[in-house]
Amino acid sequence: MVRKILETLSRERPVGTPGNDAVLAYLEEHLRNMEYDVRSLPFSCRIWERGRSVLTINGREFEVFPGTFSRGFSGTAGTAAAGTMAELETLDCRGRILLLTGELTKGPLQPKDYPFYYPEDHRRLITLLEEKAPAAIVAATGQHPLCGMDPFPLFEDGNFTIPSAYISAGILREIESDFPGGSAALTINSKTLPARSRQLVASRRVVQPRGRIVFCAHMDTAYNTPGALDNAAGTAVLLEAARGLGSGVFGVDIVPVNGEDYYGAPGMLAYLAYLEQGGGIPGGPPVLPLLVINSDSPCHRGSRTAVSFYNLDESARLLAEDIIGRRKETVTGEPWYAGDHVPFAVKGIPCLALASSDMGSGGLRDTHTPRDTLDTVDPGLVEPSAYFIADFIKEFTAAFTGS
Repeated sequence: MVRKILETLSRERPVGTPGNDAVLAYLEEHLRNMEYDVRSLPFSCRIWERGRSVLTINGREFEVFPGTFSRGFSGTAGTAAAGTMAELETLDCRGRILLLTGELTKGPLQPKDYPFYYPEDHRRLITLLEEKAPAAIVAATGQHPLCGMDPFPLFEDGNFTIPSAYISAGILREIESDFPGGSAALTINSKTLPARSRQLVASRRVVQPRGRIVFCAHMDTAYNTPGALDNAAGTAVLLEAARGLGSGVFGVDIVPVNGEDYYGAPGMLAYLAYLEQGGGIPGGPPVLPLLVINSDSPCHRGSRTAVSFYNLDESARLLAEDIIGRRKETVTGEPWYAGDHVPFAVKGIPCLALASSDMGSGGLRDTHTPRDTLDTVDPGLVEPSAYFIADFIKEFTAAFTGS
């Protein structure tokens, strides 16, 4: 059963695409068959289309990669280059093709005005670029610090107004001496189209609940990846755990988040609005979850499931550590702040996050690439990860009620 779930989920499924729609339909049917009350929260989004893109300079043609969700561009313009904020601040690049390098491209930028985490240095750079108004940007990047992309898009942002592309360090070596002060022709074959999608919420209600427990895992992918580890594996854990969740004391929401790999986080925003509006109870007060459990990229082959803690009181933390210690497949992990538990953790809500124990040491090397196939996942870790969740909820409920 687990392998069938993984096979069904492991397909390219960015928000708003046919693959995403198919997986949503599968999840909805699966959860209804488990007798959950399933609701759909609709939202608007954009899908991305791209094609071959080319930079021509001094008669030489180089293929470039369009930035995810970039606007299109085709034209010839003067060139400029910057590798530091100081260089960019004094640079006149209005209407030019701007090459970004060095410290400006060492890591991907958060999408403009991202609702949950938008570092000040990212804000400063994006604001400055829009003020400088180059005609287009070519970013020279390398290995992504968190996933397998090499090179990686500096911008993955439908709200960023400047057309962008990215190139490898190898291409940079060939063009950087010719770039500043000359002219270049650039074609970025990229566009976005309006679409609609939805966020599923599968609930089990109880009479006079003592709180609500949320279990989430993002079910979408980036473009150009089947997303087996990231995050078919986490979604499979979600489905397996959903079979046994329901304490009779707490309400339960199963939330396959749609949009973690999308620039606007639309699914999570829809779910947060749903909680603010009573969490499915007409006229009810805003719901603040008692506990949130997130499953993101667990079950990497050769790893164990690492469980990290956020805002747990001492008794809950000791309980989690005790259950982890009973299972050979689980270990205590370090906190990380790049998943769907973060919107809750920053509000002080107690959270657990499940991931692969080698996440920080190469476990994510294939994610966001075509290499993220079922070969990267150990199906034998899915059920033990789900059992950990079920055991924790059962013992957490007993401790909470004193039974």
